[in-house]
Amino acid sequence: MHALSAYQKIDFRLEKLLAADADGRTEEKKVPVIVMLNASGPYISDHLFSDDQISKGLSVKYRFHLIPGLAGEASCKAIRKMAESEWVSGIYFDGSTHVSSTESSKENSTESSANNDGYISPARIIKADRLWEEGINGSGITVAVIDSGIDKNHPDLIGKVVAEKNFLADEITAEDLLGHGTMVAGIIAGSGAASNGSYKGIAPGAKLISVKVIDGNGDGKVSDIIAGIEWAIYNGADILSLSLGGINLGETNPPITMAADNAASAGVVVCVAAGNRNSSETAGQVSGSSSSQVRENQISKGQAGDSQAGSSRTPAKLSQSDASRKDVYYLLVPVVLALPPGLIDSPGDGIKVITVGATDESGRIASFSGSGPTRDDRIKPDVVAPGVDIISIVPMEVKRPSPVGIYYSEESGTSLSAPVAAGLAALLLQADRNLSAAGVKAAMTRGAKKLNNTLGESYEEFYQGAGMLDALSSYELLANSSNICGAIPDRWTAGRWAYLPAGKGVYVGLDTGADRPQKKIYALAPGDEDWSLRFVFFCDRDIKELKTILQGEVADWVSLQPLPKSLMANDQKVLAASIAVPQDAAPGRYNGTIEIADGSETLLRIPISVNVAHPLNISRGLANSTGSINGSEWRCYYLKMEPGTAEVEATLRWQQEENLDLFLLSPASEYYTGEVNIGNIDNSDNNENNTSETSAPMASQAYKRISEPPSGRWLIAVHSENATVPVNYTLLVERSQLETSPLRWILKSRASGTLSNMQFSIKNLGPSLQNLSYTGMIENTTIREFDGQVGYKEIWNKTVRVTESIKRISAELKSLDGHNESEVALVLENPRGIASEENADLGTDDLGPLEISNPEQGNWTVKVYGYDVPLEGKPFKVRIKEYAEENWSWIATSGPDQLESDGNGTVLATLAIPEGTSLPRVDGYIKISSDRHTFEIPVSVTIAGTSLTGLAEEHAVDLDGDGLIDVLSLGFGLNISASGEFQLNGAMVDCRGNWIGRIDHSFSLQESGSIMINASGTDIWRNGKCGPLRIQNLILYDERRSYIDRFDGDIIIDRLPKEFQPPAAYLSGEFSNRTTPSSIAIGANVTVTKPGRYELQGVILDDAGDKVGEAIAEGDLAIGNTTMLLQFDPAPFIEQGDLSAVHLADLALSREGNLLERRNDAWSSEKMDPQAFEAERAARSSLTGIAVVKLGGADGVKL
Repeated sequence: MHALSAYQKIDFRLEKLLAADADGRTEEKKVPVIVMLNASGPYISDHLFSDDQISKGLSVKYRFHLIPGLAGEASCKAIRKMAESEWVSGIYFDGSTHVSSTESSKENSTESSANNDGYISPARIIKADRLWEEGINGSGITVAVIDSGIDKNHPDLIGKVVAEKNFLADEITAEDLLGHGTMVAGIIAGSGAASNGSYKGIAPGAKLISVKVIDGNGDGKVSDIIAGIEWAIYNGADILSLSLGGINLGETNPPITMAADNAASAGVVVCVAAGNRNSSETAGQVSGSSSSQVRENQISKGQAGDSQAGSSRTPAKLSQSDASRKDVYYLLVPVVLALPPGLIDSPGDGIKVITVGATDESGRIASFSGSGPTRDDRIKPDVVAPGVDIISIVPMEVKRPSPVGIYYSEESGTSLSAPVAAGLAALLLQADRNLSAAGVKAAMTRGAKKLNNTLGESYEEFYQGAGMLDALSSYELLANSSNICGAIPDRWTAGRWAYLPAGKGVYVGLDTGADRPQKKIYALAPGDEDWSLRFVFFCDRDIKELKTILQGEVADWVSLQPLPKSLMANDQKVLAASIAVPQDAAPGRYNGTIEIADGSETLLRIPISVNVAHPLNISRGLANSTGSINGSEWRCYYLKMEPGTAEVEATLRWQQEENLDLFLLSPASEYYTGEVNIGNIDNSDNNENNTSETSAPMASQAYKRISEPPSGRWLIAVHSENATVPVNYTLLVERSQLETSPLRWILKSRASGTLSNMQFSIKNLGPSLQNLSYTGMIENTTIREFDGQVGYKEIWNKTVRVTESIKRISAELKSLDGHNESEVALVLENPRGIASEENADLGTDDLGPLEISNPEQGNWTVKVYGYDVPLEGKPFKVRIKEYAEENWSWIATSGPDQLESDGNGTVLATLAIPEGTSLPRVDGYIKISSDRHTFEIPVSVTIAGTSLTGLAEEHAVDLDGDGLIDVLSLGFGLNISASGEFQLNGAMVDCRGNWIGRIDHSFSLQESGSIMINASGTDIWRNGKCGPLRIQNLILYDERRSYIDRFDGDIIIDRLPKEFQPPAAYLSGEFSNRTTPSSIAIGANVTVTKPGRYELQGVILDDAGDKVGEAIAEGDLAIGNTTMLLQFDPAPFIEQGDLSAVHLADLALSREGNLLERRNDAWSSEKMDPQAFEAERAARSSLTGIAVVKLGGADGVKL
């Protein structure tokens, strides 16, 4: 295995910080980090810490023993140095986590006790109360709550907290100021004393350890959590409960995940919340409605009012007047476009922890419950437990959203499911004190019960893992077996992933009419592989002769990664597996098992099931199949799509008043949903014996047309949404394909006034084509540009009128704010106000282009949403292109009037370039039209003489005679055949490929010559790191942005960045807190290269993001490093009243009225107490509201 490079050792958040510091100007800025070391054991020897590359510039906060690493603050320079050390395996940003936030259960809560008649406690749901009857209540077991602290004086927790420690530097008390940790503790071990036993915890006899790592705002540092885990283990915790989330550092084993896994390896049971975010939560809003939803919509058509905001079953629709839908879309866009494939928060993505999802009391998976797979394709969560409308204890001093009396609150979240598992772990450990952490996990997963969705189908393992916790079943397993082994998943049904269309690559899933979308289609075609599964095997005993045995019909299809020959008790191992269906496999269901054994003793059997789809054989472009389906069954087919297929149409028809769905899955696992039409379907051709229209059931169909489908084996699935009677259906597939030779017509360097002829051979591989016509076509492109701006949660929109002649539309956004801090969404909505995933883009820089082919006629809307933008708003430019189809007079064509299936023909074409043509390049196509289908043969013509010749001239301009280049003027040579409008695009980079600037220049040219491009010397100095400089990807376009020519290779400019003019001054990134009892003062270090009059302006925000001050510092500054002091009146900060950090934002440095640099988020202080400021100072305020500081003298305040 190759050693990691220094660059590979640094996580992505640190990469961004280092990229901002690439010029070394803020290299001493301190950054909180966790440094992982290469070590052979759990304890790290002192000589590793003494390594100069590690220790120099690093202020150590923790030296961990649970993981090979340490935490502290390091300068950017030190981070780079540490990454070069052979002892360092990775460096991570010590970011903030948060509790897996609970959700209020009542919209209008009051201080009075809510009516909770009929409340079923989690203990009753998982049958923990049945174990109490056996004297099992958690006695003798200690559970550590790694959270926001515990109110040990609550009536339900009197005498239960045996130890506590606060790891927060900014909160001096170990008390729970948030209330979250106390709720968790009550679920685990609450006595129910204040409720007469109604709200008793799972293990009321257990003891508790309070480890405070989360502050009153719900935030905490990763390093504090790891230190808290260590401390809890060393202080006798048997179980850890971690209702944490929000880390997900971009890989499967960040430091906190390693710490949690190592705690489990040390014998401690670790129960972790799955997190309250789900990649499938919004699937139904954007990926097409199920048959049942369409039927419901048709039944309710004409009724007033919209669907409920947030419904996962309604297509996202937005209007500026609809505030509720607007908020839905703000949630929808970031969730659908930004979430990664793995949505189980760290440390819940650990291998050895018990990750817990949430259900309601009826056994339905909560919509917010985090779902798998993990980034490395393991199944998570491991189990699920009650987490909806849970009543537990809260500190009397802390207000929660839905209070139940004065001692309790009713809330929801996986935060409240994890402690249910922790409580059950306490019961199981009391029942068997020799049980290991792996044994607890085995007992829980083996005893869990599978849950069904609203259609009566079992939830996928990505939602429920092994299923709902069942305390009684797990206890009985322990009573009947001295050693228990388990695996997640506990069964394997092979299938293909269902990804979003257009290559979005996230597991959103199919809307099958159930309460949760389905992430896979459980069928394979011959030649398919299901290769992404990873089992986790765990056992409560030593295994000396560990082996796996494949049995059954699929034994020869399965490949398994070998397990080790032996396994220690409490160990857990990942077992990778794949299935490859033979090319000659007949359709049908095949079964088998993976048997895991210790010698001749079978420990565990994992069932395997493979459904091989039925073939749809295309003949003369057509295929059909009939069948019957009932209940929630699936019927799966596969279809071979040939290369060059122009179009495929799939139609599903049925008669009964039941709901069927049609799904198409490409070889790349992109899914398409059939558009359902209930009723009004002409089905007479399929019902010859039907003579009574009034007595016939309502005919329905689902239909999908896909243009230019990728070649390979497609899956086509028919699904019944809980049909009450058998439903007869007909599936029709039509594949249109016209094979042409040659595939396209390319004419290079043709002179004006010339004729060219071409003969095409065509073969019809689809159904018969009648009434054929042949026409030369060209796209007439209309480009419109609009300037706009949006603020936070504001919407900018522009209408695009699509007529019959428009073949394509596109929209792209160019950011104009000069930085990448603002996050906006660009969306294209169809005339019905619906935006699908492929028609939206979310980001901080330029967005798009979004392109729609064959758009439906009507008014489309281009919208820009301000999702996360600064106070002054986000400026941008939107370019909208409309591609209208017009006759191309240059081309004359002829061909056969009809073409039977498998028939051949010849198309003749003549292209005449008019005299004096002023276009350098023209692109069009020959359109072949039949009654139902169209096909295209692309045609491209380049008019002779138009090309890029390279760098023709170079001028270095020193405006002030200081020997440094202010402007680099580059002349690029062009040969043109005719005058016109052109566009030149390219990029300037340094010797390492670091981006310096973009060439994006539109110009007119009457004759061949040079086009001059001026590059800012300051930009080259600021962005370039080394020389020589290079021009890459130099491309010439016409005014319609049609490609004309590309210069081969790079253009070398033999200059170094240091030869160019630095900015007059820049912010070095160093800040100092100079706050006094009478003033909030922040010093910003400025490096000055040119003396002059400078101004620094900024605002301060509190933790809630509210502005609490604004200040300006100005003065005449000399060359060198200078601190400009911003002084803010503390009165607004005192008024807000809460302990808070001060965040310096919108920091702008200017020289004589010209903006030099702007930083949105410049610096943050530690927590500050408003009461620490002088009362008389708080009473005063500036008349203008802006404090102005005059720096004394030309030198300012020197460092």
